[in-house]
Amino acid sequence: MPVIGIPVDMLNERIETKLEPDDMVVKLQQLGCDVEGYATLQRFGCETCGFLMEITETENPPVTCTACGEDFKENPGQISERGTSEVIRMELLAVRPDMFDPAGLARTLRGYLGEFVGPVNYQLGKPTITVTAEIGLMDQESANYRPIRCAVVRNVKLDDDRIKVLMKLQENLHWAMGRDRKRASIGVYDLATFRPEKGLRYRLVGPEEIQFVPLGKKTESTPKKVLEEHPKGVAYAHLLETKEKYPLLAAARADGSEMVMALIPIINSEDTKVTQKSEDLFIDVTGLDDRLVDKILNTILTSILELCPEASGEKVAIQVEGGEGFESPDLSPQEVEFDTSLPARRIGIEVDSDGVKLLLKKMGHGLAEGGNGKVTVQVPAYRNDILHPVDLVEDVAIAYGYHNIVPSLVPTFTVGEETPRSTVMNRVRQALAGHGFLEVLTLILSNEADQFEKLGRKDGAEHVVLAHPISQDQTLIRTSILPGLLDTFSVNTDQPLPQRIFEVGRISKLDSSEEVGAREHLRVAAAIIGSRVDFAEIKAQAESLIRELGLSGDYDCQALTTEHEYFGTFIPGRGAAIGKNGKDWLVFGELSPQVLENFGLGYPAAVLEMNLEVLLN
Repeated sequence: MPVIGIPVDMLNERIETKLEPDDMVVKLQQLGCDVEGYATLQRFGCETCGFLMEITETENPPVTCTACGEDFKENPGQISERGTSEVIRMELLAVRPDMFDPAGLARTLRGYLGEFVGPVNYQLGKPTITVTAEIGLMDQESANYRPIRCAVVRNVKLDDDRIKVLMKLQENLHWAMGRDRKRASIGVYDLATFRPEKGLRYRLVGPEEIQFVPLGKKTESTPKKVLEEHPKGVAYAHLLETKEKYPLLAAARADGSEMVMALIPIINSEDTKVTQKSEDLFIDVTGLDDRLVDKILNTILTSILELCPEASGEKVAIQVEGGEGFESPDLSPQEVEFDTSLPARRIGIEVDSDGVKLLLKKMGHGLAEGGNGKVTVQVPAYRNDILHPVDLVEDVAIAYGYHNIVPSLVPTFTVGEETPRSTVMNRVRQALAGHGFLEVLTLILSNEADQFEKLGRKDGAEHVVLAHPISQDQTLIRTSILPGLLDTFSVNTDQPLPQRIFEVGRISKLDSSEEVGAREHLRVAAAIIGSRVDFAEIKAQAESLIRELGLSGDYDCQALTTEHEYFGTFIPGRGAAIGKNGKDWLVFGELSPQVLENFGLGYPAAVLEMNLEVLLN
């Protein structure tokens, strides 16, 4: 997880209870933060774009700007020292993006310390600005679908510290919620740099249709040139590589001509850059689904309003061409029905209904009375982690204090034993470990390219597809463990050969007979890579595994035919299956050169994968 530095002075000035350093660390840890401790950071500013960079005293000064890509070796005059700052270094708590900045973190601390209980009410003014969006960008059926949400913040007072926090917050939200801009991207602009009363356009443009000055540069470029030459364009060009046209946000200049605000999701225009002189900000969030875009906008907007308490928020009208319009953002709370007896049952704390209500208020929630011991919890719009009443139980536990929960033994003692599934898994682990294999754990979420195209495997359309994937790399539940092992080889190129790894885990396939529409299957996969690895070696491993698992009786070993789903995975004639009565237990073979190339492997490799369900039936 990325480590961030929270300025101590900005945090302390936003809470009434002045905490000593050790007490501050303890309180943050009680909130679930992984705190490293205090540190003094050196600060450097990019004179090209204004971005502030912080490094530890042992690190060398930055050689490039992480925001605009300015090369300080070529242009040493574009970097300047900005003194030092005292910070609390801590890992980002990915499930709590509302705590990524000192203002949002202080908001949570105030509730936890009892300084302010209940929800913060953010009043938003009526829209004075309209964004007209091209219908293809707002239509879920369109290949160009990328919905937009916007907001305005007026009367901000910015200095170096606040700009630094704002830009760092944007960067961290891109990482945590936007999945490095794959899922969503954020833009923040100086409202005074264009004529918002003339309206904004969210539209598609061709690679060479327009020209603008990208952030940190002085000359105009086309979108195509930005993707080829600008550091940010090069880094994120892959996000647009399949697109014939690119999303663009544009406004009007004082003379009425069009001014580019941003090439989305790549980079903003230099013309709309936020500086210390900026007083009114325009914010946009675009992404791959409406719900995510709404949540990110709510998070960054409320954090800015906390960062700049003198400021006020304002809605923006979104008008879809040929369709209906709506206003953005919506800060209405999410309502969750909650049984106040649930915390006692789940975590064993002796707190009555009124006590539970108070603890929920300390975590920033609103309450509406219900009946039969239940309440309606009004979850703030910036809380993206509350998906179930159990999540509210966790909030109650945090507010109560995990350190205050007294451990106790369960009232009923039983004799436990290993489940049959666990027994099989451990037998397999012992067998492969005994042959010199190292166990690895890979992600159960995968994608079509890794599972089928790169592996040379036929798609049987049995995989479970995620309705709301968090990234393009995690769109389905795996039906084979092998891609994860091969990916592991691809990142371990600095390790000596041969390498021998395995994984025991679950796959999932569609099954209409199951209540949830899918069924898990227990599998083991093993892989070997090295200069002398061949079919004979993996065949010996496969047969040895069969024997050690007690399946050495009557079975068939057959070469894979062209109809087999794994036929394309192996070199022709060097792939086989072991099974009985027409059902495969295990497939193995030497990987084809194409599969090796697909996974970036420079040496021969051989693999096996076995269905362990045969040992459980």
